[in-house]
This record gives sequence, structure tokens and C-alpha cells, in this order.
Amino acid sequence: MPDIENRLLGTAQEPALVALDAYRKQGGYTALQQALTKLTPAQVIDEVRAAGLRGRGGAGVLTAEKLSLAARAAEEPKYLVCNAYDADARSLISKTLLAKNPHLVIEGMALAAFACGASEGFLYMRSGDAALVETVRGALREAQERGVLGHGIFGSQFELAITLTGVEIGFMGGEESTLIQVIKGRPAKAQQRPPYPTDFGLFDRPTIVLNVETLCNLPLIISRGGEAYRRTGTTTSPGTKLFTVLGPGLPPGGTLVEVPFGTSVQETLREAAAAANESVARAVVIGGMEGGLLPLAQLRTPLDYEPLEEAGTIIGSSIIEVLPQDTCMVRWAQERSAYLAEESCGKCVPCRVGVKRIAGTLEGISSGIGVNGDLALLEEFSHYVPDGSLCGFGVNAAHPTVTAMKYFADDFTAHLEGRCPTGTCLPARTHRFVTKHVL
Repeated sequence: MPDIENRLLGTAQEPALVALDAYRKQGGYTALQQALTKLTPAQVIDEVRAAGLRGRGGAGVLTAEKLSLAARAAEEPKYLVCNAYDADARSLISKTLLAKNPHLVIEGMALAAFACGASEGFLYMRSGDAALVETVRGALREAQERGVLGHGIFGSQFELAITLTGVEIGFMGGEESTLIQVIKGRPAKAQQRPPYPTDFGLFDRPTIVLNVETLCNLPLIISRGGEAYRRTGTTTSPGTKLFTVLGPGLPPGGTLVEVPFGTSVQETLREAAAAANESVARAVVIGGMEGGLLPLAQLRTPLDYEPLEEAGTIIGSSIIEVLPQDTCMVRWAQERSAYLAEESCGKCVPCRVGVKRIAGTLEGISSGIGVNGDLALLEEFSHYVPDGSLCGFGVNAAHPTVTAMKYFADDFTAHLEGRCPTGTCLPARTHRFVTKHVL
């Protein structure tokens, strides 16, 4: 693969840019200095708009639109939150960016804060890795001591304070409205929108929440220009995307790759040196724990928001997982649904109860006690759960079941006939639970 012009991580041979001096030698903080001394906040937003940068957190919202909404908000103060909390703990994206180049994250936060008029930011991350937390805390301290955070940055009137917030609260910790509640010291529950955070967010003030990978693109855009940034990727999704790849031939924790948007799943697996052929694999899951699966025949699908959505899955947590050849898709969907049922914040009845019903129904089918009516029930719940949920967790929770039924219907048929197609399923229970008029 040719070199990617706006590579975020560099090559494996390059040292980690943990120290500020190392980052400055590679051109770090020149974009921030350029913005503060030569550009207005509106011009920074215009450059981001010209680049066509989309949020890397899963939804793909245009970053310039979020910046503009926060900039137009009249109330003060305004807040910026960097979401560096990977909901799917298997993801390597946030932890790698923070460990290898925390000053890139800090510079991206400063540029976004300048553009939207925020003077206080929160770097929100998982707290389980104490060494990583200390690395980030040290980078923030160094940036403060060296004058790239605080008052009068680069001789301008701009000031920014960043608070490190570390939590470990499961999958829902990465959801936008939930993390705002957590920072405010409230229970980790999703909130109804509207109002959106750009109008009514942290401490009831305008707040912009941006994914850590999104923010890491801002210095590249400002230093090289929006039009140059568009040379990589697709027309609708310029730039590159980081993916965690898990599967045969890879280390147990997987590997991290960066590819231009529009690269096929097959090419990305090849870039990661992951085996994905019929002798070792049966399907590939895109999007993490809430992602859907694709059969091997569809590995030419481009890694982009709209093509993946058409195929039934999502960018999501940006995890590409190769499923072994002996995977029974009924059991796989049941295990994913059971995990998601446990991770639901429980605020929405359709999500809290619906995902649990999906998992229970799948458990019955995989145990050999399913009936034909179960498939109709699963189809009903695949609409009921997303339609009645407040946040993206519930909207995406049915993807494993929907794609398993779509692409591997024969596995469900086989189980309804009393046999597991791969011979790997053991009954989890021996009788059906019958309820009346209860969801």
C-alpha cells in the first residue's frame, strides 16, 4: 500500500512522540500556532469544512457542522470534550493514540476549542491502564508548563484548560450523552436528544463532544489545508481511518491499521496480515460488539459509512473481527446479544427488555428448543429495539442478530430442525419459558 499522506500514527519504526520536544521536532503545535496567529475561528471551521472531515466515533457526522453549532451558541462558557473512551474495550485506537502521541490529541483539542469558543476541555478516557493515564497526565502537565495550554497561548488571547477524566464503566461509557452525565457526577444513563449538547450539554452549557481520532485529524488539516486532505479517501469520506483487526494469524490483542476510507474489507485484512479465507474463516464482523457480520463473499465491501450501512453493519467501534470457520451464527448472535443486554444502561424499556428477549430467544434456538415463530419474534424485535431507544446503543444493538439471520439463515433453519450446522453448540437449557402479553 502506498504511503498515506495524512498518516496519524507514522510507521512502526518511528519513536513514540510522548515528549513535547519530540512532537515539536516533527512539526507539532505549528498548526495551533498558525491558527492562533493567522486565522480566525471561522476560518478554522471553513478549513475543516473544506476537508470534509467526518466524525470518527461511528456516526460520521460532519465535524465542521458540530463546530459551527457550538460556535454560534450564545451562552458562555462553552466546553469541549475529547471522547477517548473506546466503548469496545478490545479497540486499540484511543489507547494507541494516547500512548504514542498524546500531544497530537492535545493540539487537536486546542484547535477545536479555539474554533468553537471553548475555554475549558475534558479529556475523557478509560482509567484501567494506570501507566497510560500517567502518560496522558504527564503530557498535559508538560503542555501547561511549556505554554501550549493555559493563558495567552502563542501570545494570543486564547486560553484553554484541560481536565483529565478517567472512568471504567463498561460499554455505555463511550456514549455521548452518557459521558456528559458521568463528567457531571451523575449516573451513566443515556439522555434524550434534542436538546443536543451543542445547545445544552455539560453543566447545562453549549458543549461539543468529538472523538479522539477526529481531533487528531485537525492539526493535519490546518497545517496542510482542507483541499490537500481530500486527496485521500473518498468523495463523501475524505482521509484515513484506524481499524483494530482481530483474527487468525494476528497477536491475541489484534493489530491496528490505518487505511484510506473506501478501502475494501479484503484489502484491509491483507494490510493487517490477517487470514480470511474459507479454510480458516466463515465471516467477518465489522463494527465491534454492536457490529454486523459479512460473509466472505462480501469482503469487497468498502470501509465507509454508507456502504457498510447498506450491507447491514456499521463503522461502530472500528473493529474488524474474523470469525473462525466452525462458528455457529446462532450461538454467535446469542452471545453478542447476551453481552449487550448486560451492558445496556437500562433507561429505555425497549433496549433494557428487548435486547434481553433477543438473547433469550436465540438461546432457545441454539439449545434446540426453538420454534418457527421465534424467527418472526426476532424480526419484530429487530425493529422494536432501535425504534424505541434514546441512544445509539439501542439503535445498533440488533445488528448481530439481523445480519446473522440475513446472511446465515441456514444456521437458524438447521437449529430449528434439531441440529447445529457446525456441531459446536451445546444446549444451555432444556425447556422454553412461556409468558403472556409480556415483552
